[in-house]
Amino acid sequence: MLNNRKVTLISTVLIGIFLVSYVSFQKYQPKVLKKIAEVKGVSTINTDDIPYPTDAVKLGFTQTPESKLTTFKTEKTQTEVIEFYKNIYQSKDWKMTADKTTNHTRTLSYQNENDLVTIVSTPEEDTNYTIVSVETSIR
Repeated sequence: MLNNRKVTLISTVLIGIFLVSYVSFQKYQPKVLKKIAEVKGVSTINTDDIPYPTDAVKLGFTQTPESKLTTFKTEKTQTEVIEFYKNIYQSKDWKMTADKTTNHTRTLSYQNENDLVTIVSTPEEDTNYTIVSVETSIR
């Protein structure tokens, strides 16, 4: 009989704890988080002095003591991206040191007295995007 009272008392306490937990859970209202609008374009990608197409969306950025690498995607074609950078660096009298194409990937390199810029562009399959990496290195 004493054993039945212990079981009944323990069961009653456990059911009480369950009910309190259930009611607390039902009344819980999480904080409503504000949606942050995604900012795209030139204002978010400028991490250095390199120009970028106006529709560029930054995918990544890496900096070391010797270089900076920015990767972005753009809706411009690979040819448009290459022409964009050729026009910029040729107008600034930078010397082109490389222009090669390998398996749909185009690589341009320009240098001046102190810096080397390498632009690698690849059209992304099954989309209208071109993935571009721009690396600036101090020589």
